[in-house]
Amino acid sequence: MTERSPQDENLPAPETEKPRFRLALLLLLVTFTTTLWAGSIWHLSFMLGSGHSSPDTAGFAGWPDLLPGLPYSIAVLAILLAHEMGHYLTCRYYRIRATLPYAIPAPIPFPFGTLGAVIRIKSPFRDRRELFDVGIAGPLAGFVLIVPALIIGLGYSTDYIPPSPGGTTYEFGEPLLFRLAAELFVPAGEDWNINLHPIGWAAWFGMLATGMNLLPIGQLDGGHIVYALWGRRGHRAVSYAALGGLVALGIWCFFGYLCFAVILVFMGLKHPPPSVPDGPLDRRRILAAVAGLLLLVLTFIPAPVTVRGESPASTETVPAPAGQGAIRVHTGSMCPNRNAVRRDAGTVECRDDFCHGLVRIIDAPL
Repeated sequence: MTERSPQDENLPAPETEKPRFRLALLLLLVTFTTTLWAGSIWHLSFMLGSGHSSPDTAGFAGWPDLLPGLPYSIAVLAILLAHEMGHYLTCRYYRIRATLPYAIPAPIPFPFGTLGAVIRIKSPFRDRRELFDVGIAGPLAGFVLIVPALIIGLGYSTDYIPPSPGGTTYEFGEPLLFRLAAELFVPAGEDWNINLHPIGWAAWFGMLATGMNLLPIGQLDGGHIVYALWGRRGHRAVSYAALGGLVALGIWCFFGYLCFAVILVFMGLKHPPPSVPDGPLDRRRILAAVAGLLLLVLTFIPAPVTVRGESPASTETVPAPAGQGAIRVHTGSMCPNRNAVRRDAGTVECRDDFCHGLVRIIDAPL
């Protein structure tokens, strides 16, 4: 995510300034700590979902208890910082003044340990080409690491073994990219519930952040791309339309999107114009814009999290897909959740169980 305030519009020509290494390092260390904690919780959830007996979780005795969270922490920080470094290095290439990437730590109860990362651009873009290149570089750079993290996460995932029933259900939505990767890298031909590895959760969060940043609103990455393509009027029309869609999703699907929409309105939907506002993009950049749209489709999650509330063990019948084996998403959770159990060729019986990790079932023909 890149941000630029209105008072920066009339700054002189781009020039170098001393980066604030201490602030960037401090935020990185704090975020590393919070993601390490989050990773250790994901690891504990993964172990429970793999059938291991529950260890004592009364508290952490020290740093050794956090070490299992290292794979998640490294993966999620690498994805987020790759995204921001894409912006930063492109700014450096065009001699645009910008801060170093700042990681944003999240409070300890937040399950992913971070709220993302950000840089601030402190001088005007000279033309639409610079604006477009800076906007698209971040999502592309982050995506380069999301894909291997997702493949590794699925590769290390295990067959889910449910512990005890009951509790609160948290369902995590699946982006299209996850569905496609699961089709390719999850064993087919048998009933299998995915207990997602923590590295897979890092990829999931990276996809969530990428999809949100590619929304064509204001000064989000998608907003930069749209302004570079269609100028001020096109950017304004698309921003308001996309904001309306985000508000609708916030009302009907996920309340967090409504909060995000409020933040975007507070930040401002207007986009500062480049110094030379005219001039179409070349064919290569048009193709890159199509790639950015494809990334949005692959990574955006209409309903990232759904809370079902506390309930005892219960059952319901859901029609199973016909024909060859297909993937149906039932739930995902780091808390008590729902486990799908194969019954026959026509139905799948769902039973509330305590589960950890993204849970999916592959329905193969009997």
